[in-house]
Amino acid sequence: MSRRLLQLSPEYGDTFPVWERTPELNPGPIDPETSGLSEQLIQELINWNAQWEELFLPNLPEQEAERLQWKREGRSLAKRVELELGKEIDVQVTYEP
Repeated sequence: MSRRLLQLSPEYGDTFPVWERTPELNPGPIDPETSGLSEQLIQELINWNAQWEELFLPNLPEQEAERLQWKREGRSLAKRVELELGKEIDVQVTYEP
């Protein structure tokens, strides 16, 4: 099997924003309880998704700085997922569902 591919992507009403994207595996949302991630990282990912709903659904111009910080945090969380799950994992980040 090739490297495992995951996607970090916000979703309406879905609290855990990590998705399986490896072609050989069933694509779709990952169960946080069986993800292999630490409880702390799981909670931070859930919070990241909740922030998306707060920052992007009203899409107010005055929130631009906060949206940029949210995107930077997404890249950082993706790297942490890769570190926790091992060398054979690649995590892509998308900022829209």
